[in-house]
Amino acid sequence: MRSRLANLMIALFLLVLPARATQPVAIELVLALDCSASVDSSEYALQLEGLAEAFRDPEVLAAVEGLKPLGAAIVVMQWGGPGESNVAVPWTHIAGARDAKAFAYLIGLIRRWQYASSTSIATAIRDGERLLDGNAFEGHRRVIDISGDGPDNSGFNLSALRARALKSGITINGLTIEGEEKGLGQYYEERVIGGVGAFVEKARDFEDFARAIKEKLLRELRPLQS
Repeated sequence: MRSRLANLMIALFLLVLPARATQPVAIELVLALDCSASVDSSEYALQLEGLAEAFRDPEVLAAVEGLKPLGAAIVVMQWGGPGESNVAVPWTHIAGARDAKAFAYLIGLIRRWQYASSTSIATAIRDGERLLDGNAFEGHRRVIDISGDGPDNSGFNLSALRARALKSGITINGLTIEGEEKGLGQYYEERVIGGVGAFVEKARDFEDFARAIKEKLLRELRPLQS
């Protein structure tokens, strides 16, 4: 009898608990890195080195400082084939330059998760949306930042998943690594990006990734112009 009563009291207590508090931030940002088979080890290393370098760059640090007092919440996700993604650096509150430099250090510790056999941009959008919906932050803006070197060739419905993310108020930006895939920027513009202020930053190749990701972060971490 006591056990049943205790369980009832616990259940009632849980019902009246307030909803989980969320921390307000200027932006929730998912950085989604391509782990598909078309990206070899040296090319993937250039992505990581460029991303880490960006979070140590004085201009990016100044942009982060400009988000005070709210700051940004950022996660790094690796994506590949259909249904294949992995959180490489969990959600981190970056409140200032010191946090950004620490985040750069964490990026430097990332190990490649896998070599996916195909390229599922649809998975990057779907799992990026799940990360945005399931964290402990509440951003004035919610952005999925997809870096990739090829078009979607998976079995998932890219158009439907993109439309669902946009309907929920998410902005999808792209960083295309052109290389051998000519016209990839236009493909992203037509079929991948969307939402308020959405844009594509184009890297000529993986060697140009560091410059491109820096420029991309500068645009994403600065408040939108009204």
